[in-house]
Amino acid sequence: MQKAIEAPHVHFAVLGDRRNGVERLSLIGTLDRSTLTLLEDEVAAVSHVDGALILDLHNLVEVDPDAVRALMAMARRAAAASWLLFVVRCRGSVREAFVREGASDLISADVSTVLSPGDGAWESISLPPSPGQRGSPRHRIHKERSETC
Repeated sequence: MQKAIEAPHVHFAVLGDRRNGVERLSLIGTLDRSTLTLLEDEVAAVSHVDGALILDLHNLVEVDPDAVRALMAMARRAAAASWLLFVVRCRGSVREAFVREGASDLISADVSTVLSPGDGAWESISLPPSPGQRGSPRHRIHKERSETC
């Protein structure tokens, strides 16, 4: 079981992993209007036809209504483009935001059907570099928390 990550200085970050061909992006911090484009870019970099992507929200401490609606739209685009999107492991406050927006059905309780029962473990993946960034770290901090956040 994955432990919660304490990172009070981080506004938004993404960890990338892969298991048995399934991509997982673990989101950390706050998903809001200012970080949506960053998430969209990360998803575009790892999603593909006939693939599966898990968005793990375990370390997401806050999500605003715009972000929930964007995830709903992302799920519709995934279905139209023939790839699977799973949203998993929400904290209570994040789950409540999904419920308020009528999107609680977007949260998946079980993704074992896409994770074949093989012995595969989650392996780190390199995320493509952000504009102006060199290298491809597994853990990318997109925005540091500012005093005004």
